[in-house]
Amino acid sequence: MLALALLPLLAFSASTRAAEPATKLRVLTSFLPVYCFTANVAGDHAEVENLLPANVGPHDYQFAPRDLRKLSGAQLFIVNGHGMEDWLAKAMKAAKGSQPPTVIEAYAGVPKARLITELPHIHLPGEHGHHHHDGPNPHLWLDPTLAAHAVTNILAALQKADPKNAAGYAANAARYVERLHALDRDLAAALAPAKGRRIVTYHHAFPYFTRRYGLDLIGVIEEVPDNEPSAKYLAALLKVMREKDVRVIFTEPQFSPKLAQRISRDAKVPVAELDTLETGPLKPTAYEEGLRRNLNTLLRHLK
Repeated sequence: MLALALLPLLAFSASTRAAEPATKLRVLTSFLPVYCFTANVAGDHAEVENLLPANVGPHDYQFAPRDLRKLSGAQLFIVNGHGMEDWLAKAMKAAKGSQPPTVIEAYAGVPKARLITELPHIHLPGEHGHHHHDGPNPHLWLDPTLAAHAVTNILAALQKADPKNAAGYAANAARYVERLHALDRDLAAALAPAKGRRIVTYHHAFPYFTRRYGLDLIGVIEEVPDNEPSAKYLAALLKVMREKDVRVIFTEPQFSPKLAQRISRDAKVPVAELDTLETGPLKPTAYEEGLRRNLNTLLRHLK
């Protein structure tokens, strides 16, 4: 009799368990481009959260104990890599006491030939040789074909961590990669008439973009982020700009435009803004929308 009495309860319990949604994979990303790539691969199959606030870039971020909750709640932590997240070691050390997530570098395995280590450099009088970055330049996401490489790594990580949704992740990734290829085709076609045009940017964020689309990046205002250049350096930059017939200076929303505006007055060229996409609204389409805005800016100023 007791067994019979329990049958409705057991049936109710089983149906309740069946109705409970399965726990989704929890993924943390470091900053905006990595968030966009991951959110598009994850779709509805995983929960994706970003570590950095929308208005804070990886150069300015400092890991704080309050961010430990995000780290300890994630199974995967997807980062750009190549030194972009120079606070990563500190963050993972802080997470050791809990259950730290598995760190995935989105740009692991990029062929060496596609990594940029030698950067445009304005030589001062008496200076010789080339300027090398300490390791590869980390701004790989500004080339959409390299963004597709990141998507492939993110796909593999999500499939390994959540094999039951492997097919869904693969379908999402395929659709997103096709959008990235379409974006690349649009950029290449639109910028083809500007091939070889010389530009100056604020810091070394755009070498992958300029290489991909045939622009000539002859120098930057700040060779080291947050280190204001010397008067001697700025004089040398201005001299090269005049010699190379540079007709526009591109600033970035993460930096004050005042220094660029000062140079532009001396050089008698306009200032425009290109977005490095390191900050901005956390939405899956932000990367594509940002590059298309950059394209419109370039087309206006490279006629």
